Amino acid sequence: MNQAVPSAQKSEKECKMTNTEISDAMMKAFNEADWDTWRSFMAPDVTMQDFASGDFIEGVDAVISYVMGWKSSFSNMIGTLENRIESGNTLVEECSWTGTNDGELPMPDGSKIPATGKSITIKNVLIFEMENGKCKSAKNYRDAMSMGAQLGLMG
Repeated sequence: MNQAVPSAQKSEKECKMTNTEISDAMMKAFNEADWDTWRSFMAPDVTMQDFASGDFIEGVDAVISYVMGWKSSFSNMIGTLENRIESGNTLVEECSWTGTNDGELPMPDGSKIPATGKSITIKNVLIFEMENGKCKSAKNYRDAMSMGAQLGLMG
Protein backbone atom coordinates (compact mmCIF):
# COMPACT_ATOMS: atom_id res chain seq x y z
CA MET A 1 0.00 0.00 0.00
CA ASN A 2 2.90 2.40 0.82
CA GLN A 3 0.72 5.49 0.80
CA ALA A 4 1.61 9.08 1.48
CA VAL A 5 0.60 10.19 4.94
CA PRO A 6 -1.38 13.46 5.19
CA SER A 7 -0.42 16.35 7.43
CA ALA A 8 -0.68 15.46 11.11
CA GLN A 9 -2.32 18.77 12.03
CA LYS A 10 -5.86 19.90 11.25
CA SER A 11 -7.70 22.83 12.74
CA GLU A 12 -10.73 22.10 14.86
CA LYS A 13 -12.87 23.95 12.31
CA GLU A 14 -12.05 21.36 9.65
CA CYS A 15 -14.26 18.32 9.33
CA LYS A 16 -13.86 15.51 11.82
CA MET A 17 -11.04 13.19 10.87
CA THR A 18 -11.82 9.59 9.96
CA ASN A 19 -10.17 6.77 11.90
CA THR A 20 -7.81 6.10 8.99
CA GLU A 21 -6.86 9.79 8.81
CA ILE A 22 -6.14 9.73 12.54
CA SER A 23 -3.95 6.65 12.16
CA ASP A 24 -2.09 8.23 9.23
CA ALA A 25 -1.53 11.37 11.31
CA MET A 26 -0.27 9.27 14.23
CA MET A 27 2.29 7.58 11.96
CA LYS A 28 3.42 10.96 10.61
CA ALA A 29 3.70 12.34 14.15
CA PHE A 30 5.78 9.30 15.22
CA ASN A 31 8.08 9.65 12.22
CA GLU A 32 8.61 13.34 13.05
CA ALA A 33 8.82 12.76 16.83
CA ASP A 34 5.93 15.20 17.24
CA TRP A 35 4.71 13.92 20.60
CA ASP A 36 2.18 16.69 21.23
CA THR A 37 0.36 15.79 18.03
CA TRP A 38 0.65 12.07 18.77
CA ARG A 39 -0.79 12.66 22.25
CA SER A 40 -3.73 14.61 20.80
CA PHE A 41 -5.02 11.41 19.18
CA MET A 42 -4.95 9.36 22.42
CA ALA A 43 -7.85 8.84 24.80
CA PRO A 44 -6.85 9.71 28.40
CA ASP A 45 -7.36 6.07 29.43
CA VAL A 46 -5.72 4.53 26.34
CA THR A 47 -4.12 1.11 26.72
CA MET A 48 -1.35 -0.51 24.72
CA GLN A 49 -0.34 -4.14 24.73
CA ASP A 50 3.03 -5.23 23.30
CA PHE A 51 2.83 -8.97 22.83
CA ALA A 52 6.55 -9.40 22.10
CA SER A 53 7.62 -7.88 25.43
CA GLY A 54 4.53 -8.80 27.44
CA ASP A 55 4.00 -5.15 28.39
CA PHE A 56 0.49 -3.90 29.14
CA ILE A 57 0.57 -0.11 29.37
CA GLU A 58 -2.27 2.01 30.74
CA GLY A 59 -2.88 5.75 30.44
CA VAL A 60 -1.82 8.36 27.94
CA ASP A 61 1.40 9.35 29.74
CA ALA A 62 2.62 5.75 30.01
CA VAL A 63 1.75 5.01 26.38
CA ILE A 64 3.54 8.17 25.20
CA SER A 65 6.60 7.16 27.24
CA TYR A 66 6.56 3.68 25.64
CA VAL A 67 6.32 5.12 22.11
CA MET A 68 9.01 7.72 22.79
CA GLY A 69 11.23 4.87 23.99
CA TRP A 70 11.39 3.52 20.45
CA LYS A 71 12.76 6.85 19.21
CA SER A 72 15.28 6.82 22.08
CA SER A 73 16.57 3.43 20.93
CA PHE A 74 16.27 4.18 17.19
CA SER A 75 16.32 7.97 16.76
CA ASN A 76 15.86 7.78 12.99
CA MET A 77 13.15 5.09 13.04
CA ILE A 78 10.53 5.58 10.36
CA GLY A 79 7.28 3.65 10.11
CA THR A 80 5.52 2.87 6.84
CA LEU A 81 1.96 1.63 6.49
CA GLU A 82 1.95 -1.44 4.22
CA ASN A 83 -1.67 -2.57 4.46
CA ARG A 84 -4.82 -1.68 6.39
CA ILE A 85 -8.16 -3.31 7.08
CA GLU A 86 -10.92 -1.26 8.69
CA SER A 87 -14.05 -2.62 10.32
CA GLY A 88 -16.18 -0.16 12.25
CA ASN A 89 -13.94 1.46 14.86
CA THR A 90 -11.20 -1.17 14.48
CA LEU A 91 -8.11 -0.69 12.33
CA VAL A 92 -5.74 -3.57 11.58
CA GLU A 93 -2.49 -2.31 10.10
CA GLU A 94 0.59 -4.07 8.78
CA CYS A 95 3.59 -1.77 9.08
CA SER A 96 7.32 -1.84 8.46
CA TRP A 97 9.84 0.00 10.61
CA THR A 98 13.38 0.97 9.64
CA GLY A 99 15.99 2.56 11.87
CA THR A 100 19.47 2.41 13.34
CA ASN A 101 19.95 1.29 16.93
CA ASP A 102 21.78 4.34 18.29
CA GLY A 103 20.44 4.28 21.85
CA GLU A 104 20.06 1.78 24.67
CA LEU A 105 17.44 -0.89 24.05
CA PRO A 106 15.32 -1.83 27.09
CA MET A 107 14.67 -5.53 27.56
CA PRO A 108 11.52 -7.08 29.09
CA ASP A 109 13.49 -8.01 32.25
CA GLY A 110 14.42 -4.36 32.84
CA SER A 111 18.01 -4.65 31.64
CA LYS A 112 19.31 -2.46 28.81
CA ILE A 113 21.44 -3.43 25.84
CA PRO A 114 23.93 -0.80 24.66
CA ALA A 115 23.41 0.65 21.18
CA THR A 116 24.65 -1.74 18.48
CA GLY A 117 24.89 0.81 15.67
CA LYS A 118 23.11 -1.71 13.43
CA SER A 119 20.17 -0.92 11.20
CA ILE A 120 16.97 -2.95 11.18
CA THR A 121 13.84 -3.33 9.14
CA ILE A 122 11.05 -5.15 10.93
CA LYS A 123 7.35 -5.77 10.47
CA ASN A 124 4.49 -5.57 12.91
CA VAL A 125 0.73 -5.63 13.00
CA LEU A 126 -1.08 -3.00 15.03
CA ILE A 127 -4.73 -3.27 16.02
CA PHE A 128 -6.27 0.03 17.02
CA GLU A 129 -9.67 0.49 18.66
CA MET A 130 -10.89 4.01 18.05
CA GLU A 131 -13.58 5.89 19.98
CA ASN A 132 -14.81 9.46 19.47
CA GLY A 133 -11.84 10.41 17.31
CA LYS A 134 -9.26 9.02 19.74
CA CYS A 135 -7.23 5.83 20.03
CA LYS A 136 -8.77 3.86 22.89
CA SER A 137 -6.47 0.82 22.67
CA ALA A 138 -3.57 -0.48 20.65
CA LYS A 139 -2.24 -4.02 20.37
CA ASN A 140 1.25 -4.42 18.94
CA TYR A 141 2.28 -7.74 17.38
CA ARG A 142 5.90 -7.10 16.38
CA ASP A 143 8.59 -9.38 15.03
CA ALA A 144 11.00 -9.28 17.98
CA MET A 145 12.92 -12.35 16.79
CA SER A 146 13.83 -10.71 13.47
CA MET A 147 14.76 -7.51 15.29
CA GLY A 148 17.06 -9.39 17.67
CA ALA A 149 18.73 -11.25 14.81
CA GLN A 150 19.34 -8.05 12.82
CA LEU A 151 20.86 -6.41 15.90
CA GLY A 152 23.21 -9.38 16.38
CA LEU A 153 21.58 -10.39 19.67
CA MET A 154 20.65 -13.96 18.72
CA GLY A 155 23.18 -16.71 19.41
